[in-house]
Amino acid sequence: MEVQRKAAVMKIMEFINAHREDEDPCECVILPDGGIEEPLPSHIGKLAEIAGENSSEFNRYMEKSMEPLFWLVEYTRCMSVWQTRVVAPSETTQAQEDTLEELYNAALLSPGYLRETAGENYRRSVEAARQVIGSHPDIR
Repeated sequence: MEVQRKAAVMKIMEFINAHREDEDPCECVILPDGGIEEPLPSHIGKLAEIAGENSSEFNRYMEKSMEPLFWLVEYTRCMSVWQTRVVAPSETTQAQEDTLEELYNAALLSPGYLRETAGENYRRSVEAARQVIGSHPDIR
């Protein structure tokens, strides 16, 4: 299952320079290696693309009460970022934290942004799904 990327992965400074003048400057997905991708067509759509599946494919592995965004963040180990909100997997990488800090230092994140983390129930659900469907090479 090969992922076909529609948008190129950007380095943090490329993203900052490209979006410094935007009205809503920060909306992105931070990959485990610290790279950034535009969340097109949406955050859920981008995370499903990174995972190599259609988002509806993952619905059968989620409990009915689970939010797809949190589940996909945990599955891909990516961070979903808006100017006022960050949704992070249960474990982040140092590269992700460094990228997030650079976005904050460049004033692309609001000073009091909300940081949410996928909980233990999401971690368990994702681990069970990985045993069934495996892990895509891009998100190990």
